[in-house]
Amino acid sequence: MRAVPANRMLSQITCEGDYIRAVLFDRQSAAETRGFLESVTAAATMHDCTRVLISVRASRPLFKVDDYGISDYFSVLRDNPAYRVALLSDSEETHASHRYIEALARLFRARVKSFRSEPAALEWLRDE
Repeated sequence: MRAVPANRMLSQITCEGDYIRAVLFDRQSAAETRGFLESVTAAATMHDCTRVLISVRASRPLFKVDDYGISDYFSVLRDNPAYRVALLSDSEETHASHRYIEALARLFRARVKSFRSEPAALEWLRDE
């Protein structure tokens, strides 16, 4: 895991063959979220991978999506229908925020879905 300076947030982004696994731990701020999403986007581009599993652990839920820059990524996802992003959470509060993000993504026609189970998330990512 690599630590992001000036806070306790940790992230790990790996290519798992057919998808990118991006784990985020102890995210607290909008700036941390933006930096993490930039890193995930760079990894997906570098590995030419259109499937992404984002696992969020021990982090504050997101409800002010514009503050975190997430809506900026919806247009990128919309423009390439091969992209799929599965959001995995470890708490009910974070899962509720992921469901909100999923609903907003639908407005942009972006393929984003929230999960509480990793096997279900991976099955959806790999579904053609």
